[in-house]
Amino acid sequence: MTDFLIYDLKVALLIAVFYMFYRLMLAHETFHRVNRIVLLLTAVASYVLPLCVITYHKTVVMHQAPLVTIDGLQATVYEPSSTPWWQVALPILFIIGASIALGHTLCSLFRIIRLINHSEQHPQDDGTIVCVTGNATISPFSWMHYIVMNRSDYDISDAAILAHERGHIRLRHSWDLILVDTLTALQWFNPAIWMLRSDLRAIHEYEADGAVLSQG
Repeated sequence: MTDFLIYDLKVALLIAVFYMFYRLMLAHETFHRVNRIVLLLTAVASYVLPLCVITYHKTVVMHQAPLVTIDGLQATVYEPSSTPWWQVALPILFIIGASIALGHTLCSLFRIIRLINHSEQHPQDDGTIVCVTGNATISPFSWMHYIVMNRSDYDISDAAILAHERGHIRLRHSWDLILVDTLTALQWFNPAIWMLRSDLRAIHEYEADGAVLSQG
């Protein structure tokens, strides 16, 4: 477990460095597709690069443990090693944090699936499905190929809302969220991954708005 925590710390450092580069060089640009790709590559590359290990050979001299003679017999004496408290506490703390973050993501996904399954579904010609729910507090959103909205928004039939949500679906933003939310669960202690996640969601909205503007 200690090796995994060291690996995760290397990932955290890479995410922080790459994200800082993004904020300084690209965050203020309006090339939303490029920014989206950069953020996704930042998240994935930060997990892959620490696995690229450069091996080299080194001669190590092994020292033999002292021998103790007891009634003519020789026995090797090994001194017991005590485990530092932090090597026990840190894995436990990491597992608790990751479980909470991953559990929150799974609960949100479960609520979306349950909401879709209990909604009134209207298949569309483009392959999307409009799901109408009786909960008036639900704001329109999309998940995979589903568009969820409340009854009043559906009755209005606002073309801009549908175009916006279809933009999310066409650009496959749901898959981005699944990937980043999963990686965030393993980096729950890292502020950089949370900021990256927030920026990615904002870029999704810009891209979906661009889909609306492209239709006039």
